[in-house]
Amino acid sequence: MRIESIVSAGILILAVLACGCTTTNAQNTVAAATPDIPNLVVPNIIGNWTGTMKGYDYGTGFSDYAGYTMTLAVIEQQDRVFSGEVSFTAPNGTPVWGVTPFAGVIGRDGREITIIENEGGYSFGSLVAPGEMELIYADGREPFSIAIDSLKKN
Repeated sequence: MRIESIVSAGILILAVLACGCTTTNAQNTVAAATPDIPNLVVPNIIGNWTGTMKGYDYGTGFSDYAGYTMTLAVIEQQDRVFSGEVSFTAPNGTPVWGVTPFAGVIGRDGREITIIENEGGYSFGSLVAPGEMELIYADGREPFSIAIDSLKKN
């Protein structure tokens, strides 16, 4: 009877182990499954970015702002955070709408960009190619407006 008890206990222990009723350290499992993330190379975006806009202004309608030029002057950058000024020029070369300070960040992917302007507008976009970015500008103040800004670095 004693041998039968030992064999039965052994079979029971093997069955418990085979069923996965044992535990492992969850931290070790997660750490082993997490791939190494390579260091992000942050692009240097300091400089003047100029280009065109297309958008919609409530009360005015759709516009391609024919002949107007937008300049996004990135003056300072520390890692993924940057700041500068945005300005606009009329077709005859005259500055319009004043100069607006802004600050922004580059996303963890090294491409996505988010900007907030001092006057209250926001831009979201990305670096679409070296020396080229596209921003979506949104301003909810009355009259609200939204625009696509296509900019190239000078």
